[in-house]
Amino acid sequence: MVSTSFSEAVTGLDGRKFCSYRVGGPIDLALMPTQYESAVEALKAIDTTTPLTVLGGGCNTLIASRGIRGTTLITKRMLAVEVVDLASGRLRFDAGVPLARVATTAQDHGFSGAEFMIGIPGTVGGAIAMNAGAMGQSTDEIVEGAVVYDCASRQVLTLDAEALAFSYRHSSIDPQRHVVLAGYFRFKPGDAQAIAHLMQQSLDFRKAHHPKEPNGGSVFKNPAPGHPAGRLLDELGAKTWREGGARISELHANFIVNDGSATSTDVLRLMLKMKTAIEAHYPFKVYPENRFVGQPSDEEARLWAQLHDRPLPSSDLEDHAG
Repeated sequence: MVSTSFSEAVTGLDGRKFCSYRVGGPIDLALMPTQYESAVEALKAIDTTTPLTVLGGGCNTLIASRGIRGTTLITKRMLAVEVVDLASGRLRFDAGVPLARVATTAQDHGFSGAEFMIGIPGTVGGAIAMNAGAMGQSTDEIVEGAVVYDCASRQVLTLDAEALAFSYRHSSIDPQRHVVLAGYFRFKPGDAQAIAHLMQQSLDFRKAHHPKEPNGGSVFKNPAPGHPAGRLLDELGAKTWREGGARISELHANFIVNDGSATSTDVLRLMLKMKTAIEAHYPFKVYPENRFVGQPSDEEARLWAQLHDRPLPSSDLEDHAG
């Protein structure tokens, strides 16, 4: 373990500790900045020929069994919060700020809009990149813009909401090019009692419907309005399915949990079984909401390609994740 001018640099980390599924191989070299400026300095210092992967809290992310080669930037220690303009409800959060803290910070200032984030186990960077959502709301409803590092131009850019081009579980953030460093959020004044009620409602729902075992959140994006992937899988009896140490949660059929011995391969095999079953019985195509990063085994590369209905270049398997 060494320290640099821009961040702590650590070699040989156990990838399982940086993935909410608790699977994956070693991380060759991890840089863990604590400040926005340090992250920019770190990114500018990385050789452009070196593979770069970005991790936030490791939620919604699957790390390959062979681990992550090259350099991994871990943003979870970037925790700064800034009040930009209290009168207009504008706040800035660094990429590593947990979404629960976004919700409680807004609540502390009497603002509404982030209540749905209280139970989402992710960070600001990942939420902006994938337009995370819950309880019928999504990140794009409260994001004004994002500060990103463009790996191609090696410049820091600020993208407004229009440039982010949000859609369901998607944004214009290119995982091969952009690193989210911070986000600008705008909230509206709200009633303190109503805010607290909505936050508690969200927490209660998650306690009742989401598993406590290690998992990566929702496996698949919902294929169509009114047809959530979890309901389709439930109708197919998927809550009894398993592959090795990976099984589908009894609480929610669109969640895969790790019983303690699961591998990344187990998770991907089960994901493909789920996708195949849905597409064989319903007129829908489904695609992963989870991200897959790192150096895959041959089987993992094949499974990931099948999950996307296309050949997947090896470079795509070392993308950035939130």
